[in-house]
Amino acid sequence: MDERRGRGTFLHQHDSYIFNKFIEDGYFVDLPICGRLFTWYRGDGYSMSRLDRFLLSSTWCETWPNCIQFANQRGLSDHVPLVLYEGEDNWGPRPFRMLKCWDELPSYEQYVCDKWGSYIIDGWGAFVLKEKLKLLKGSLRE
Repeated sequence: MDERRGRGTFLHQHDSYIFNKFIEDGYFVDLPICGRLFTWYRGDGYSMSRLDRFLLSSTWCETWPNCIQFANQRGLSDHVPLVLYEGEDNWGPRPFRMLKCWDELPSYEQYVCDKWGSYIIDGWGAFVLKEKLKLLKGSLRE
């Protein structure tokens, strides 16, 4: 009932039981929603429900533990667009720091270019960048 609001709100107990049983039996995680409480709005301006949601498996949550479900502004549709963010804004310690004085060393730029080109990493862009910076940091320490 807390996911519905409006005129003549009627909850079919059997339907909600089946849905909740599906979530429990599948060991799904129903993330809390950020941004808005409801994902569907009727044109009368009074009726609203949380119909749309991400249901995540425990394996997903272990792999990406910082997931956030965010409800954006409603556009022309009566449904609100949902976005699943993987909250990796805080990557922990910086993978690389550069001292400006290093740039004054005559062989520094060539050394960095050679090392950077020698690293072969597969994956998506930000992952490759992070891994290359980590390897470069180790090489500069040596």
